[in-house]
Parts: sequence; C-alpha cells; structure tokens
Amino acid sequence: MKPFLWEFQYRRQFEWLKNTRDFLYGKVRLGLQKRVLEPGCSIALITEELSEKIDGMVVGLDKDFNALFSAKKRGKKLSLVCGDVYYLPFKKETFDSVVFQFFLLWVKDSLSAFEEMKRVAIPTGWIISTAEPDYGGRIDFPHTINYSSFIVKSLLEEGADPFVGRKLEYIYRKSSLVNIQWGLTSVPFGIELAGKNFEKEWSFIEKLAKSEISAELKRMKTMERKFLKEGKRSYFMPVFYCIGRKKMT
Repeated sequence: MKPFLWEFQYRRQFEWLKNTRDFLYGKVRLGLQKRVLEPGCSIALITEELSEKIDGMVVGLDKDFNALFSAKKRGKKLSLVCGDVYYLPFKKETFDSVVFQFFLLWVKDSLSAFEEMKRVAIPTGWIISTAEPDYGGRIDFPHTINYSSFIVKSLLEEGADPFVGRKLEYIYRKSSLVNIQWGLTSVPFGIELAGKNFEKEWSFIEKLAKSEISAELKRMKTMERKFLKEGKRSYFMPVFYCIGRKKMT
C-alpha cells in the first residue's frame, strides 16, 4: 500500500463529502449521541469532526499505527486506538453509532467486520457508511479519457475492492440490519469542476501509476487538457452511502 498517497486522496475526498456526512449525521441524530466509534479511521478526520459535534466520547480505531501517530500530532485530545476491526477491543453494546468512510474499500471480509461492529453497537444503534466508491461505474466524456482503469488495477493489486460501492445494500441486508437506506453521494464533475480538479487529480494518478504505463498516461493527460480548453469534459464517479440499524434484541 502507498499510505501517504492514499492519505492525500482521503483528505480530498473528506472535503468533497462534507455535505453528505452532515445530512447523514442529522438523519440519525448523531449530535445527541454520547459514544461513537470510527473504525478504519486512518488519520482520524471523521473522529476529529465528530469530537467537535457531540458532547461525548468519539473513538477512532485503525491498525496503522503511523496513521494514528500522525493524527495524534494534529489533535492531541483525540481518542485513538490501534486495533483490528475483526477483533474490536471493546465490550458489547458500547457505542450508540459506528461511522466510517472509504473503509469497506480496504476490508477483505465485510460481513465479519459488520458482525463485530454490530457486537459493539447498542440495540437500535446505527452503522453508517458515509461513502464507499465504485470505480467500475465511472463515466467519462469523452470516453477516450479513462484513467480509472489504472486506479482499479492499483487497488486490486493492493487487495482492495474497487467495486464495493454497488455491494453496500447487500452487505447491510446480509448483516441483518434494519431501517436500511442507501443512495448516491457523488455529483457529476462538469467543465468547471473538472478544470479545477485537473492538477491535483493528475498528481495523484501519476504517483499511483507504474512506470511502464507512464507514456499512455502522458498521452491521456495531454488529451484531457485539450478537451478542457475546448469545454468538452465531464465525468461521474459513483460513491454510495448506506445506513442501517442493529435490531432490538
């Protein structure tokens, strides 16, 4: 895995998805809750965000100690735990909600992870996926610019699931959650957003790509710049959210 590169991308995605998170937080009345867990917190941006929204305990958990160390330097008061989502180090029925973003993308056994998240959630507690991508559903205009295939290849090589977004509802239902609601959080990038995003997007792609495909990527980058000047560029990357509740026992 390229941790610093994915951290760069995660920060960008965090900013893009703020409105969706606020919508979902309101939907489950997160501001009234007292104990919230963020598994797979990485650099703990959501943990930090929620710590400022609720009058209670927010815990971020990740197996990457370096990511947690980086987060702790940024926010010394953050409650962070180094641990595994398959063996959460908490007693049952500890948290009112479990919240995560771009986490199932990296989880090899989502159903086992959900069993653990359900265990530590209170009866009727919410499990909230604020965003999971589906790189296989990306739409590009013109279609000749298709660098998502390079991202998919890299994710598959790192053991991730670049198509997890389309599976969200299935995972929630298979995990016996109730009151399930899911939808799309992403918006289309038209000519203005595509132009504004061009340099940062290509910085990410070029660092991610292997050297043997750099010539093809250079050609694609040149083409995209040309299309932007002609006002002929748009794309849509589907990103899904899903919420569900643990059954009352």
